[in-house]
Amino acid sequence: MDLKEEIVSTAKYILIGLILAMAINQGLGMALQAEKPIMAVVSNSMVPVFSKGDLIVVKGLECEKIEVGDIIVYLNPQRNIPIVHRVVEIDYDSQGDPVFTTKGDNNGHTDQSSGISAPVRCEWVRGRVRLIIPKLGLFKVGLIELSNSIRSYV
Repeated sequence: MDLKEEIVSTAKYILIGLILAMAINQGLGMALQAEKPIMAVVSNSMVPVFSKGDLIVVKGLECEKIEVGDIIVYLNPQRNIPIVHRVVEIDYDSQGDPVFTTKGDNNGHTDQSSGISAPVRCEWVRGRVRLIIPKLGLFKVGLIELSNSIRSYV
């Protein structure tokens, strides 16, 4: 096989792999009722439960089913990044809707007392962590960190 054929063959396999990955992610998203059913952990805020580089599987849920102790994924609209932390308290706002106080198991303070987030509203919640796969997200975390490093130099 010559070099051109080798390049074309490799490109086909990469394309097929990407298409399969997207299809699997979409299928899992529908089955688990989550926009992002698979996520790589990018910090150590939840050690010892899971660590940076682990992969988590997220299942969507109704807000009323969230309990103290659940590990949820929420998207803080001010920061626009998903945060994966444990619910440590449930309160209710003036309209009677639940709001959640959250904390990383490895953090000294709640997200709310440390300024990471206001009390978490139901519409911010993306799902509950259902499965942890150790170290399977290291490649993605490496790509994210490389991308951030490049952006900081540009």
